[in-house]
Amino acid sequence: MATDVEPPELARLLDLAERPRAANWSLRAALCRYAQPQPERVSAVLDLVRRIEFALHPHLAAVEQDGPGLWHALETGDPGGRDPYLLGLLRAMTELDRLGDELATWAVDRQGARPDGDVDAVTAAVAHQLADLGVPHEERPARPPRSRG
Repeated sequence: MATDVEPPELARLLDLAERPRAANWSLRAALCRYAQPQPERVSAVLDLVRRIEFALHPHLAAVEQDGPGLWHALETGDPGGRDPYLLGLLRAMTELDRLGDELATWAVDRQGARPDGDVDAVTAAVAHQLADLGVPHEERPARPPRSRG
């Protein structure tokens, strides 16, 4: 997403969907494997990622300018006068980031229990956070009518 962001931990968080995790699996790659038996859950996670990316885009300059301060606010819980909307988006991203680590670990070794319960819990929590922030849902274009002929 943003390339000139400090600290590195914040830059990694901003690269939530594509950053390599366990055995170089990204969240998106792990979701592809997880989608085989769980397409509805994957769709819900991807919807949240897209909503956050869309909502975060207008704030990237602020993230680049105040990365260390934002990271400190996330770690300590003290906003220090920073935009609560932006901090809320970043907090939601941290939850999805933890889920990304779990899904990548599962994708590498699927012998253990499936992470369905954690996917459901994180999806519900992040959806609630985004609703509280007023982050809109992605509007999907209407499908053109099928031609009959």
